[in-house]
Amino acid sequence: MQTFLITANDTDVGKTYVTGILAQHFAALGKVVQIVKAIDCGGSNDAENAAQAAGSTKNLSAHTLLSFPQPLAPLAPKNHEGNEPVLPRLLSALGALPDCQIRIIETAGGVAVPIDPDGSDWRDFAEAIQPHKTIVVIDDRLGAINQGRLLHRYLQNLPHCFLLNETQPAPEVVKHSNREAYSRAKMPLIARLEYKQNELVDFYPNWLEPAPQTNRPTTTAPLESTLQQGLQKRKETDCFRLLPDPELPSGCLNLADNDYLGLRHNPSLIRTGQKALEQWGTSSSASPLITGYTRAHADLEESIHHWYGEQPTLIWNSGYAANQSILQCFILPGDLVIADRLIHNSLISGILQSGARLIRFRHNDIGHLESLLQLHRGRKIHLVTESVYSMDGDYPDLAAIAALKSHYAFNWFLDEAHAVGWYGKTGAGLAEEQGVLEQVDILTGTLGKSLASAGAYTVFRQDWMRHLCINEAAEFIYSTYLPPTSASIAEAAINIIRKQANQRPQWRQAARQFRAELRKNGWEVIGEDSPIVPIICGSSNATLSLSEKCFQRGLKVGAIRPPTVPKGAARLRLSLKSTLQPSDYQRIIEALGQPKSNDE
Repeated sequence: MQTFLITANDTDVGKTYVTGILAQHFAALGKVVQIVKAIDCGGSNDAENAAQAAGSTKNLSAHTLLSFPQPLAPLAPKNHEGNEPVLPRLLSALGALPDCQIRIIETAGGVAVPIDPDGSDWRDFAEAIQPHKTIVVIDDRLGAINQGRLLHRYLQNLPHCFLLNETQPAPEVVKHSNREAYSRAKMPLIARLEYKQNELVDFYPNWLEPAPQTNRPTTTAPLESTLQQGLQKRKETDCFRLLPDPELPSGCLNLADNDYLGLRHNPSLIRTGQKALEQWGTSSSASPLITGYTRAHADLEESIHHWYGEQPTLIWNSGYAANQSILQCFILPGDLVIADRLIHNSLISGILQSGARLIRFRHNDIGHLESLLQLHRGRKIHLVTESVYSMDGDYPDLAAIAALKSHYAFNWFLDEAHAVGWYGKTGAGLAEEQGVLEQVDILTGTLGKSLASAGAYTVFRQDWMRHLCINEAAEFIYSTYLPPTSASIAEAAINIIRKQANQRPQWRQAARQFRAELRKNGWEVIGEDSPIVPIICGSSNATLSLSEKCFQRGLKVGAIRPPTVPKGAARLRLSLKSTLQPSDYQRIIEALGQPKSNDE
């Protein structure tokens, strides 16, 4: 089935008529066509009107997903009361429609009209349903150039094109100017409709096929010049990265690393490392399929195997390698991946390299997730989430996600990198804490954060999954394996963590109290009890300034800026440790002070 979304720069620009004309085009090709009005406001019967414009045909049907009483915006008080989300209802109704070959969905109003109390608009709807093409109808008059350029930028990477519709007679010189401007700006113009005509002019039906995606624009400029321009842009927007000073001043409190349990300098782990170094040497010196897999690695696997309820386990060189590799191995082209909007770059990379179709749901929004699962019921679906999110320090309701598995068929990939050690009766992570380990198909944990070593591990629901990675994962097969010393240190760290059950609630309570103090002082803070505490500063410049202020006061904190986080959401990232004392928390509070008001 091909899906097309018809939207516009504003209301009353002829979306319904355009919908009918396109439906007529596909019906003439013998396709089974659905005309769908997403939201009908005021009893306008747009779906039926579009069907009438298409002409009588047995291959065409009209449907309306939601109806509101007044001819006003969907969120106008007379149409919508309270905070009930609209987007999940739309997706649910869409998923209940019968099958067809061509589905043409008309929006209500312009593309940026809010349809949910949280501010979601038709662009969010498009991201949820992933239409093959979004067709933007623009009134062919003075102003069409400006409107088109604004929407072209707003829609960004969503596959889209434009259709100029002459709703009122316009001078030929204006229409010619519009066409020339769209061409110069490389804004794809699929067709034009002249005043009161029903035939598409300059129609390019091949543009209704999915457009290829690319991350970089094609250019004939010298490579060095092009790349240096990108670096210069980073500098101009305070997003240029530099390696930090390799040494911290004496007495500086490090809140920028991920040593959540303070085991990095643990004497017992250091002695374990020294002993392993003498026994195994400095390197594994080979791929795990040659001689790189040692007794140290096998012992670590056995330890994790028992830690996670006797599940098959595999060790990797890094968390990035683990995430990227397992997604490439288990997800096939043509599969559907539904992922949280804020998943880690390693997960995104693995999904994109798999060739599967990716749809992202709103961060931690289980209702939105379920609506997508319902909409795409019957497809092979993979769900990709994290537990504790690395830049926001919050986490989803894993039990609610696990409950969805009893209603919808999907494979669940869960990244627990930032939860291991901090959550769970034995420190195995948030899935253990919430009692859902058995529902997770593949779980990734890291050895380089709470476990104070290096590398990562995956835990599989079935043996064949482990064997698939050993046989198919290029990073596992063709890389020199993790040093045995790192494996021995990680195994010893697990033994320590499993004995800290009584202490974990105390660490989380300290994290809650610390956040409460920050909020009391006026800071915008995300999360509740995780060791990752983001303090939202807004601009990159403000974040860098506050980071430097903290450093001058003896605190090393992370300054996180776009593109790692969204534009306008730059932040300090504080990583708490189980070893922090009340005096340390007080020191942090005093160093941060209070946020400056906007008029300072």
